[in-house]
This record gives sequence, C-alpha cells and structure tokens, in this order.
Amino acid sequence: MEGRNFGGRYLAVLILVVILALVCIIRLFDLQVVKGEEYRQVAQQRLVQAYPVKAPRGEILDRYGKAFVQNRMGYVVQIQKIDISKDDLHDEILALSKLILENDGTLATQFPIFYDEENGFWGFTYTEGKESRKKIEDKEQEIREALRDGKEVDVQEADRMKEQQAKKVADWKEEEKLTAYNSAREIAEYYRSRYSLSGKYTHKEAVLIASVRYDMEKSHFGANNPYVLARDIGPKVLQLIKEQGEKYPGVEIEMEPIRTFAHGSTAAHILGRTDKIYAEEYEELQKEGYGINDIIGKDGLEKVLEKYLRGKDGYKSVSMSRSGGQTEILQSQAVEPGNYAKLTLDLELQKAAEQALKENVTAAVSRNGAGGAIAIVPSTGEVLALASYPTYNPETFVEDYTELSQAKSLPLLNRALDGTYSPGSTFKPLTAIAALETGVIEPNTYIQDKGKYTFFKDFQPTCLIYSSKRETHGTIEVAEALGVSCNYFFYEIGRLTGIETLNDYAKRFGLGEPTGIELGEGKGVVAGPEHRKALDVPWYPGDVIQAAIGQSDNLFTPAQLANYIATLLNKGRRYRLHLVNEIVDYNTQEVVYRKNPELLAENPIQDSTFQKVTQGMRQVVTNGTAKAAFEDAEYRAAGKTGTAEVPNGADNVLFVGFAPYENPEIVVAVVIEHGATSHYAARVARQIFDAYMELKEERANPKQPTIEGAD
Repeated sequence: MEGRNFGGRYLAVLILVVILALVCIIRLFDLQVVKGEEYRQVAQQRLVQAYPVKAPRGEILDRYGKAFVQNRMGYVVQIQKIDISKDDLHDEILALSKLILENDGTLATQFPIFYDEENGFWGFTYTEGKESRKKIEDKEQEIREALRDGKEVDVQEADRMKEQQAKKVADWKEEEKLTAYNSAREIAEYYRSRYSLSGKYTHKEAVLIASVRYDMEKSHFGANNPYVLARDIGPKVLQLIKEQGEKYPGVEIEMEPIRTFAHGSTAAHILGRTDKIYAEEYEELQKEGYGINDIIGKDGLEKVLEKYLRGKDGYKSVSMSRSGGQTEILQSQAVEPGNYAKLTLDLELQKAAEQALKENVTAAVSRNGAGGAIAIVPSTGEVLALASYPTYNPETFVEDYTELSQAKSLPLLNRALDGTYSPGSTFKPLTAIAALETGVIEPNTYIQDKGKYTFFKDFQPTCLIYSSKRETHGTIEVAEALGVSCNYFFYEIGRLTGIETLNDYAKRFGLGEPTGIELGEGKGVVAGPEHRKALDVPWYPGDVIQAAIGQSDNLFTPAQLANYIATLLNKGRRYRLHLVNEIVDYNTQEVVYRKNPELLAENPIQDSTFQKVTQGMRQVVTNGTAKAAFEDAEYRAAGKTGTAEVPNGADNVLFVGFAPYENPEIVVAVVIEHGATSHYAARVARQIFDAYMELKEERANPKQPTIEGAD
C-alpha cells in the first residue's frame, strides 16, 4: 500500500515538473521568438538624452543685401555621456582623436602641453610648440635681413615675443593652480594621475587623452551637455565614424552652422569674430541662457549685435542604446535662426577703400606701413567704408593671435576709429570757421604773409614756402589761404581767435568728442591749457598758433576728422556715425530695429562762412597740394591735405575731402603713418571717390544681359 502511495506521489511530482518546464519553454519562446525583437528594443532603450540643436547666427549684409558674414553647415563630433567605464572612455577618446588628427582635422582642446615622441621632449605649446618656434625663428630671420640691408629695425622684438610666450605659460599655471610644478612633464604626470590614465598608454597617447579630458572638465561635460571634440570635420572622418559607429559608443555626428567670411579679410576690423564660450565667461552667460558649447560674438559687430544675431537653439530628446547609438527621437523643437543685420557699408566700396589704402601705404612707406581711411554720408552719418591697414584674416584669428598681437605694425588696431593723429593742416578749415563765425576776420579780410611770424620774441615760426624758397604767399584772404595752406595766415587768425574759442569750435564740430559709432573708438585730444594742466606741463602763448595749424597736442581719429568735415557741409549740424542700418527678423522679414539719422549737436554757421571755407577746400584740389591727385577727375571734389611731424620717422600725412563739390554725397578722411608726402593720402581719397562714382553710375544704369544669337 505504501509503495503504491509513493509511486503516485512521484508521478504527481513528475507531472508538475513537466508542466512547469513546458510553461518555461513556452514563455522563453514567447520572449525570444514571438516578441524577441520588441523586447530587444526595449532593453536597448536604457537612456534618454536631451541636447540642443544649434541655431544659425544671423547673417551680416551690406546696404544692398550682399553678404559680409554668412553660415554654412558643417559636421561636429560630439561625445555623449553614457554608462561606460573610464578605461573604455579613454580608449574611445584616443581612437577618435587619432582618427581626426591623422585626417587633417583639429581638436577643440586648449591643453597647452605636448610630447615630442621622436625626440623624447616635453614642452608647452605656448613656447616650444611648432607654431611658437616658427614665429620666433621668422622674426629673428627678419631682423637679420634688416640689419644686413642697413634698415631700421627693433632688434629686441624677438626677445619680447619670447617673454610674452613665457608669460602665457606662467599665467596658465597660476590660473590652474599648478605653480608648484616646474616642468611640462611634471604637469602632464599630474593630469595622468588625476584622470586615472592606464599605464598601457604611451606618453604621447596619455597627453592626448588628458588634453581631451581637461577640455571636457572645462566644458562641464555631463548627461545633458555633450562634449564637442572637433568642429567642421572633413568628409573622410565623417565617413569613417559613420561606418565604424559601433566602435564609438556615445559618439554622435551633428550638423552645426559654421561662421564664414564671404570676402576673406574684408572689413575684418568692423565685423569682428565669433568663438566658443570661455570657461571664465560661462558663469555670467549661463544666466542669459547660454550653454557652455555655444558660439558667441567676441568682438566687433559680432559682439555688439550679439542679442540680435544669436538664434534660439532647438532641442532633440532621444532614447539611447547601451552602446551609445540613437534609437528613437522622442521629442524635438525646431531652431529659430538669428536675425540678419543690414549695415550702412557698401561691400564694393569697402573693398575699393581697402585696396586703395594698401596700395598707397605700400607706395609711400613699404609693406610694413600703416594707415586708415573712412568714408561717410555727410547728411546722415552712415559709414560707407572703413578701412585699416595692415589687417588680418578673422577666420584664422585664433591660430594667428600670438603673431598678430606681437607685430610691430599693430594689425589688430582699427586705425580709422582707435588711432589718434595730429591733424596737421586738415585742422585749418576749423580755425577758419572759428575766426569767421566770431568776427575775428570777415570773408573779405586780407592778411599779408611776411614769411616769418614775428609776433612772439622767443618763438618765430615761418611759412613753409618761406623756409624752403624764401618766398611768401603775398596778401591773401581766407579761401586763398586754405588753397595754398598758408601757415602765416593761420598763425595770425589763430592768435587773434584764442585757444578757448578754437577749442570751443573744435568740440562743436566733434573733434575730441565721441562720434557715437557702435564700435569702440578713441577720444582724442584737443590742445589747450586744460589738457596741459592735467599733464602738469605749462601752456605757452606760442602754443596757440601751433594748435591753430593742427599741431601742438591736437590728436584726432580719422572718424572724427570725417565727421567734422560732414558737420561743415551740414552748416553746423553734427550727426552720430553709425554702421548698422537695420535688423530684420529671419522668419517674418519684419524690421525689428532701424537706425535713423541722429543729430548729436546743432551749431549753425553763416552761409558766407560755409562758402569761403568750401571754396578754399576746392582750391586745394584745383591749384593746391592735392592738384596732382585730382587733376583728371571727371567730377568736382574738394579737400584739405595735412602733414604732421612725428618722432622716429617721416611725417604722418592726411587728407580730408568731399565730392561732388556742388552737392556733397560722400566725405573721406585718410591717414598714412610716416607717409612723408600728402600726395599718397590724397590718392587714397581719389580712388575711393572714383569707386563711389563708378558704382553709383553702374547701379543707376545697370548693364542689360546680352542674348546670344540676337539680332
């Protein structure tokens, strides 16, 4: 009986086991076969990532809609934060970095340490890097050649470059709290330990990985903030990463707008540049909604117009597989491109102004010369062209910065806005205005040029024609005096007018005063007792006659000189200079900002004063110092040349003028440093006037396209 009971229990247990096994088999079949693909996808969807999609910045256009700055789409390599080990992350960084570098790409990292494997040498890129060494070697070679040719040269310049490079290393070490370390190798070993880099990596590989980890740290790499390893990668890198995607978990290729300058270095000093946000800027900028990987305007109009040009990023929320691949877009929001800016500049005239300046500076001085020029609309204050030479390429600014910042020719200086120069005889029209308006002279007042001005016993300057030829200009009135640039005449009326009145009229006409232009600008100096008192230097009675001919302490920018002539043409109405015409919404084409002419000051002058001074400026180009530059012009122009003595070299030369004479449409001011003769400055203005007139004619009468085969 007991045996039968045991056998029954055994059979029941066996049946139960079989049933359970069948249930498991059926369940496994359902999981792995029937619903296998569905559950595999669910298992893969382990992580949700949300990251921004970059909006393009607004374009910057000229007054006719031609692009100065625009965008093109490029590819960026991003590393997403996923759940992988440090060792796996380091292997991935190394493989990706090598792939990019071996195919002519560049990494975004700013880590300043390198290891030369071939020579077993550790160094700082700031001092021992290839680019740094080459810049020093080139400068030393330039100095040797100059000395060999007997040219004037600053023999200490290479040493100063080395000192500046060394300072960059010291500043970086202090910023990173690494001053306890003496060598690049010690610092590299510190970072190797800090990032737990395996001993399997060579020195060169460890430095490469550490450089990326360093930049990741600076960029606040995290789950919602991917790290941009490289921007604007080439097609080969793009193809290889896409083909080998499984090797690079968490790596994404994204499209991003890349800022491009449509005409190279044209208007570089005006447009400025963009770059990624620096770590030290992020604390403030994040309050305004910026991400650490964002690109912002760093200087020029790119910075001034940041709030308008900046677009609104979209975002993409995606599910990520454990391997880092994207499995599904869960949510997205489209980008909103930035507004575009229409400037007052004329692209073609800007090119012509830059070319004219370059040609004449080179002819007057050499390729190492410098100068600035500006062209404005007198009735509105619109800037048509603004040139500074030498210039630079904004697209390679970062790579070239050390060389640019150390160059003796100061290519980063915007000479038209920030350069301040003694105006020389270009100041004489202002002296004439002050004397005529205050009744010191009448339009028909004649003064005899006696050659030597003998009013002061201890200071008796001469007229140029007297010191060079022992001749005089005879008895002349104010228009004639402007035409021949008679120093004697302006000594006399300057003394009679007085420095206080001269200063008053200088300020009324914008000299030594801000022009109001959107970019930064130099203020300049109006000569007089007030300025000397600030310097704790005495002002002498004879200084007033020097100030009256544009010498003494007078220092003005080309922009101020242009606006002072425009104020003359407006009979005392002075307008704010401006570069921005309007800002237009990208989507709606609605004008969100328009700059209308803005009156800064109104100091009316008499018609007789206007006529006399402009007649004198007309005589300068018909019979005076600018005759050679304008004698075959097909339009009537007027102007005034200037020569200003400066230490250490030939005189600076200037020209201010306008055209057409009867109905002025354009005012130009030019300066060439150490240009020796004002003919070259006048030639720059002539070429700008020519280009303006030709462009005006072409736009008024555009050529009709020809049709082949037409009768």
